[in-house]
Amino acid sequence: MKHFSYLLMIFALSCTSLLAEQTFTDNANTTHTNIPDSIGRIADAWPAHNAIVTMLGAGDKIVATIVTEQMCPWLYKINPHMRQAAVVFSNNTVAMSSIEELLKAKPDVVFTFVGNKNIGVFRNLGVPIIELSLVDFPSLRECVLLTGKILGKVAFAKAEQYALYLDQVTQKIDERLKDVPAQQRPKVLHLSNISTSFVVDGAGSMMDSWIRLAGGINVASALQGPSKTVSAEQIIAWNPDIVIIGSTSSEVQASDFLNNPMFKNTSATLSKRVYINPKGMFFWDRYSAEAILQVQWAAQIFYPEKFKEFDIEQETIAFYTRFFDYPLSKEEAKMIIKGIPPQK
Repeated sequence: MKHFSYLLMIFALSCTSLLAEQTFTDNANTTHTNIPDSIGRIADAWPAHNAIVTMLGAGDKIVATIVTEQMCPWLYKINPHMRQAAVVFSNNTVAMSSIEELLKAKPDVVFTFVGNKNIGVFRNLGVPIIELSLVDFPSLRECVLLTGKILGKVAFAKAEQYALYLDQVTQKIDERLKDVPAQQRPKVLHLSNISTSFVVDGAGSMMDSWIRLAGGINVASALQGPSKTVSAEQIIAWNPDIVIIGSTSSEVQASDFLNNPMFKNTSATLSKRVYINPKGMFFWDRYSAEAILQVQWAAQIFYPEKFKEFDIEQETIAFYTRFFDYPLSKEEAKMIIKGIPPQK
C-alpha cells in the first residue's frame, strides 16, 4: 500500500512538472518556457490587445500599457483599473525613463505585436515577451485562444466562448451571402484617414477581411496591407458604392466626404452610403475583439434586405454583457455604434 501511495505521489509530481514546463509558441514562432503558471501583472504594448486581456477577465492585472484614456475612453470606462496602469509604451523609440517605469511595474509578461520596432529593447528586460498577430478572423481566433491559454484556466474558458461565438457568426454570414454573385456585391472603400490625406486599407489587412466576409468587394484590394495613401483621383476611379470612414479619424463626419466636391459624382455620394465606423473598447474596424461586431454591422449595411431582423444595438449590448461583463445600456450602445465617446 505504501509502495502504491509512493507511486501516486511520483505520478502527481510528474504531472505538476509537466504543467510547469508547458510551452507556448507565439506568432513570431518564439517558444516560451519561462512563463509563470500564475500571471498577476501584465504589460501590454499592443493597443488592441488591452481590450482582449480585459475581455478575458484579466483587465485588473494590466500594470503597464500603451493605451491612453484619450485613445480608448470606452476601455477606461469599462475597465477603470486602466487608470492605475502606467502608460509606458510608445509607437516611437522607447525612452529610458519609460523603461524604468516598466521595470517598476514588475510585469510577469509583456504582450506586443509582431513587428514592434522596440522588440530588441523589450527582450533585454528579462521578462517573457509574447509577440502576437492578427490580420483576419482565423488569426483573431488564434490570438484570443493563445492569450487565454497564457493567462490561465478562467481566461481560456472565456476565450473558448469567444471562439465559438466567432465561428457561429462567421458561418451564419457566410451561409446567408454564399449565393450573391460577384457582380451584385457592393464595391466598398474603407478610409482610415481623410483629415490630412486619403489613407486606405488593402489586401492582407483586417479591414479587407471583414469587408470580404460581410459580402463586399474591397476596391483597394490591389494594394497590399493597411494604411496606404492614395489620391482623390484614385478614389474617383474606384467609384465605391459604399464608403466607411474609420473610427481612428476623430472629429470626422460622413458629411466631410459627402460634401467634398471632388467626390460628388461617386456612387457612394449619390446614394448617400457613407458611414462613420463604430468605436468601442477599441476601434471596431481594426485589430479588435469587436471585429466580430464590425462584420455584423457591415453586413447589415451592405445587405439591409438580407439582414432585416438583425439589431446591432441589441447584439452590442449582448456582446458587452457576455464578454466584457459590463451591463451596457441602450444609450451607450447607440453612442458606441455612432463612434461617440462615453460621457465623463
